[in-house]
Amino acid sequence: MAANLDTLRHRARIVAAIRHFFASRDFLEVETPYLVSSPGMEPHLNAFRTDFISENRQDRILRYLPTSPEFHMKRLLCQGADRIFQLARSFRNGEIGDLHQPEFCMLEWYRAHADYLAIMDDVEEVITAAAREVHGEPVLSYRGRIIDLARPWHRITVADVWRRFADIDLVKFSSAEALRCAGRAAAVPNLREDDSWDILYFKIFLDRIERNLGWDRPVILYEYPAGMAALARLKPGNPTVALRFELYIAGIELANAFDELTDPEIQLERCMESRKIQIESGAEPFPLDMEFIDALRQGMPPSAGIALGLDRLIMLLLGKNSIGDVIAFPFDRN
Repeated sequence: MAANLDTLRHRARIVAAIRHFFASRDFLEVETPYLVSSPGMEPHLNAFRTDFISENRQDRILRYLPTSPEFHMKRLLCQGADRIFQLARSFRNGEIGDLHQPEFCMLEWYRAHADYLAIMDDVEEVITAAAREVHGEPVLSYRGRIIDLARPWHRITVADVWRRFADIDLVKFSSAEALRCAGRAAAVPNLREDDSWDILYFKIFLDRIERNLGWDRPVILYEYPAGMAALARLKPGNPTVALRFELYIAGIELANAFDELTDPEIQLERCMESRKIQIESGAEPFPLDMEFIDALRQGMPPSAGIALGLDRLIMLLLGKNSIGDVIAFPFDRN
């Protein structure tokens, strides 16, 4: 089902409020390419691919549609940009459902000389501003529940949320075998013998934890296991966790943020590891984005950034059941 005109008017007001929020805080709105040499390095995402064909049809150059504008926005930070944001079309092949469309809108912003605590404050403020535009107050109603958006929001570490909802200490269950046993003891279904630690993490998280998050007020979940944040800086003094957070409202993941990794050689190593995971899983390996690595080698200041699913946010603010309900022309399988 597509959005009607009244919904599209509300969407336009929300987008305008978001743009006003960033402009009032001296953020520069930027645009990045939709035809890229590498769509990103997240090993579990599938990308759309296409070819540039020259007029004489002698040259053919492989290009992808971006899964996120992240790498190009970080290259702008390397060029000296300070505060930037973008409302970017993003593309992920094979993803469709109430919370997924193969083409969707991502709100991303980055701050140079800032950490992810500043981004936590930003995301609280911008969503509160969007809610006020629609409802006149920092509140939303979703699936019969009233969710208070007034600051401060609840902030909890990944380790603490696992102990609270799954009764599992992630530090003690650092191997796949141990985590599988803990998940089975917690009655989590469909845990396979060949599941990696990361896959087991997601299965247990989705079954026992995610649906409980953010029903009274939004939840910021921070300090992720180091292996689950390839683009994030590790926590000083505790390299087992990364300076990454995710935002949850009404059991829905809404945003993903990092203290950005600025070391080019470590970043290249992590990108190569992601590519290795793609190859081992039988997926098409994406090319390494060496222009991004080269930009890091020129120097990137300490920075933090976030990707927020704009369609999901609008869906929540308007009390809709699917992001297709807030998009004028959602993807048609037929």
